[in-house]
Amino acid sequence: MTGRVGIAIALVGTLAAGTAEAQMMYPGGYGGYGMSRWGADPGSGYMAALGSYGRSQGVYAVEKAKADAINVVTMQKWNAALRARQIQLAKDKAAAEAKSDAELKARVDRLDARDGTTLNGLLFQILDSDPDAARASRVATPLSPDAIREIPFEWASEAITVCLDQMTAQGALPPLLAGPDYEAERSAVRAAMSAAVAEDAKGAVSPETLAKARDAVAKFRASFARNAADYDPGYPDARDYLTTLDGLIRTLDDPSMKAFLKLLEDGKERTVGDLIAFMHAFNLRFGAAETDRQAELYARLIPALTAVRDAAVAARTAQLPADPDGAALRAAATAAFKGLDWKELDAHARSR
Repeated sequence: MTGRVGIAIALVGTLAAGTAEAQMMYPGGYGGYGMSRWGADPGSGYMAALGSYGRSQGVYAVEKAKADAINVVTMQKWNAALRARQIQLAKDKAAAEAKSDAELKARVDRLDARDGTTLNGLLFQILDSDPDAARASRVATPLSPDAIREIPFEWASEAITVCLDQMTAQGALPPLLAGPDYEAERSAVRAAMSAAVAEDAKGAVSPETLAKARDAVAKFRASFARNAADYDPGYPDARDYLTTLDGLIRTLDDPSMKAFLKLLEDGKERTVGDLIAFMHAFNLRFGAAETDRQAELYARLIPALTAVRDAAVAARTAQLPADPDGAALRAAATAAFKGLDWKELDAHARSR
């Protein structure tokens, strides 16, 4: 599956206090700590959930992009809200699957170690205590590039698909979009989001389902552009709503991760800190081990991430606020995409 944007997610340049200027180049080091050439500056941490639009040095680098519209504070709020929601969903899943039988628990623990559940739990705890991975990215425990390439990474998208599902539920749309004129468009978007959530709960959202979701939102947006006028009551809210849907959908498809993985071929040794920073920047998680070699790698990573988790918890100065119903993530998403020009999203799509 496992913005101000651009899921964003999957942008290159230098992020300033309130604005960003874009240029195409690969980054220096993670968080300015010089961890590796394939890292990112602190701005990338804020754009962890916006990979396609917030990669390497966290700058919005698309043709004709209004990069100076990116607000650092907004990105911080989005990133914190996404992590909080992911952690809450993980806690809910753990509570629902809790087992009391000791023998069964031992078996579950073994399975969890192999399917990535244990490592993902540790990663979420690390980022809960160290939201920008500032400390964790400096962990110097060696980890070979070959080992990193073997990890079956997945896109941690459940929090986003659930957010999309909630945003398209009955009663959640702005009044201007809730009338009979858009009934067909609403139904198509709702069906597409329900399908995406169902697939994401089982594994990954298929390319076909993503294509249908993007098409449904695009048609909704086109219908709105044809039929609505900017002087209509509620026009800005309706436009921002559709922009948020469009932007979030795009975050579910982030091929830029593969380009960064190729940078591992430079022969340089990496670290566990590099791995954590990389997964944080691209909003990744550990997928299920498909080979014995991957399972062995997971077994070696568990104690390494446990040590990082313990250190992060001990050094924690603040904790992400709970988001039990996803309201904070929906608010952060709306703030992140608010006012973004549709031409910017379309320009980015053409450049990929």
